[in-house]
Amino acid sequence: MLPRVMQAIRRHRTFLIAAHVNPEADALGSALGLAGLLRKLGKRVQVLNDGGVPDVLRFLPGSDRVASTLPARVSADVAITVDVPVFARVGSAARWLKQAGQLISIDHHVSHEGFGDINWVDPTAAATGQMIDRLFRAFRVAPSKEDALCLYAALVIDTGSFKYRNTTPEVHRIAADLLQRSKVSPLVVSQNLYEVHNLRGLRALGAILQRMQVTSDGRVAWVEVPRRLVRRAGAEVMDELVNYPRAMKHVEVAFAMREYAAGTVRVSLRSKGRVDVDRIARAFGGGGHLAASGCTIKAPIPRARQQLLAEIRKHLSDGRPARR
Repeated sequence: MLPRVMQAIRRHRTFLIAAHVNPEADALGSALGLAGLLRKLGKRVQVLNDGGVPDVLRFLPGSDRVASTLPARVSADVAITVDVPVFARVGSAARWLKQAGQLISIDHHVSHEGFGDINWVDPTAAATGQMIDRLFRAFRVAPSKEDALCLYAALVIDTGSFKYRNTTPEVHRIAADLLQRSKVSPLVVSQNLYEVHNLRGLRALGAILQRMQVTSDGRVAWVEVPRRLVRRAGAEVMDELVNYPRAMKHVEVAFAMREYAAGTVRVSLRSKGRVDVDRIARAFGGGGHLAASGCTIKAPIPRARQQLLAEIRKHLSDGRPARR
């Protein structure tokens, strides 16, 4: 599928790029890195994202050029989505993407729904940013230091700072090359991605972790966050919240439930690789990766928890109790 993507890029001149709503560093970093490549190839490019750029990602070069809205009519030969498994996740950007003559999707989610005219999907890639790096290499174009920083941040976030099972020798080689090109310290990237909390948010995190629960066999752990605590904690705390129950010894599946609106709960799911949480999320209309996925459940938190735990039990590897 990569040759078809390259052919479409060679044939056309104007491009519109969009990631999913509430983008993290892989989504936005991939979009910005791809924009850099296309400009080096002499193309006209606009990056668009519903809601604009989260504050935590404003350190990425080019983020100040991302639009959250465009004129009613736009003229783009090709629209490209990056890190988007389901077209609805582009949000309001869909209005402009649909006006393009061709839609290309570049993604690494196993749950990708095949909505593009061209779908380049590689679930073996650790991050969509890894695929964009591959595209640079295929065109024999060297990433600028700005492009390299965006793609390095993409790898950092989707490998859990190179801790997850998707961290391969190839990922480390790519990361080393991008670091060398970007001339940025890993410490700087880590500080911008993770060390962004304030006192109010950390106090809210403490209150949330006090509510952590675990099943009697110790294999499933979770946190539940009502709306009042969601607002106090802030986006930076919420984005990393599910990693706390996941870090418990013997836990196989972890999830974080946050009340998004009355009767609506957003769920982040994580596993340590033995349980496919993508399949669990799909049962509720969501999806993602084997070890990291998400979904939305239309129910109050108590009922959503009950439904989710019932689904998780179907996927646990065996009946063996774990120690706590």
